[in-house]
Amino acid sequence: MRSILVSSTELYSGKSALCMALAMKLKENELKVGYMKPVGNIIVDVNGELVDDDALNMKKMLGLDENLDEISPILFTHQLLEDVLEGKDKQLVPKLEKTFKHVSRNKDVVILEGAGDVSGSSVLGLSDSEVARITGSKILLVSKYCDEFTVDRITTYMKLLSSDVEVLGIIFNNTSMERMNFVKEKVVPYFDRKGIKVLGVLPRNRALQTISAREIAEGLNGEVLAGKNNLDVTVDGIVVGALAADSAIKVFRRKHNRAVVTGGDRADLQIAALEARMRIMILSGNLYPPNQVLGRAEELGVPVILTTDDTTTLVDRMEQLLRTVRVKNVQKIDLMKNMFDENVDTDRILKSLSE
Repeated sequence: MRSILVSSTELYSGKSALCMALAMKLKENELKVGYMKPVGNIIVDVNGELVDDDALNMKKMLGLDENLDEISPILFTHQLLEDVLEGKDKQLVPKLEKTFKHVSRNKDVVILEGAGDVSGSSVLGLSDSEVARITGSKILLVSKYCDEFTVDRITTYMKLLSSDVEVLGIIFNNTSMERMNFVKEKVVPYFDRKGIKVLGVLPRNRALQTISAREIAEGLNGEVLAGKNNLDVTVDGIVVGALAADSAIKVFRRKHNRAVVTGGDRADLQIAALEARMRIMILSGNLYPPNQVLGRAEELGVPVILTTDDTTTLVDRMEQLLRTVRVKNVQKIDLMKNMFDENVDTDRILKSLSE
């Protein structure tokens, strides 16, 4: 059995999507694939039970047999942090070792998803470097090439790794077109000279960064007032409706692929947004809009989501949701899989598993 730990230099690099694509590729090669996220840090409540959202998604999409508390055995809750800070021995390493042994049984490959960034879960003694050492995993490093300091972050990451942990290679994810040539012509050869293989450079794809009305409603704990039959509609950003209606409609028409965020008491802006064919409407203040607004939204198939947050808080929460968009639907998974096939040296990954 071999194991790969998918790690990252920064948050929101696309590790989960790459874990999914890698798992599907390995399964295509008739390998029995397992998955673990040793430290769950995207915690959600499912029927009164705390679970990691990535683990929940992977179990569903990959058809995993293990229980969620085996797929993600350690949840990084506030209580766990308090216990560790107080010096209580939580036996986290033995728990990881035992669970990893169980999940690995009868598997050809186990994919482990890292904690978030270079420092993630260090206080627990379970940073990615430590987990790789404990489980004997090779590290596949994912990084967004988002600025000139990306190479610095990767270099620092490499210096912090345990000397007995092997790096399989680097995948640059979500790379903008204007940076693509620079990465391929300058950055890839640089790391090659350092003895670190760049296994792929994936371009940015806006379709992977969209969020659906259903995900918004769930993420905001919002109430869907209209458009319940069209909750799969997606947006790639928000626009805040705070202007006079005649000025706002000009903005709405330029940014119709976004969700409009406005007060529940601003019927003028709500009507303007509907006439401009905005895709989703999110209302703040727990104020119900007039029936004419809901009727028109239902007619147009525009989801209207009511929240209890004030507008400022709502904007902050929406921006957080957009930064942490997760690949959960079949269309996005297929797209990510195709991008992985086209841009990643999967033959080298497969070869490394037999070495």
